[in-house]
Amino acid sequence: MDEKKIQVRFPPDVWEALKTLAVQHERSFNGEVIWALRDYIQREEEKSKDANQSV
Repeated sequence: MDEKKIQVRFPPDVWEALKTLAVQHERSFNGEVIWALRDYIQREEEKSKDANQSV
């Protein structure tokens, strides 16, 4: 897998929320961020697909 490394700044409230969720979901912090981003992307793609079907 060709993974990309980036540096990201998180506001303290987002950092704490992600840390808490990662512990609850038994994932690493990085794993939680990746899961959250994939979930967001999937929901946005579905929303876009639904909007295109209604036209």
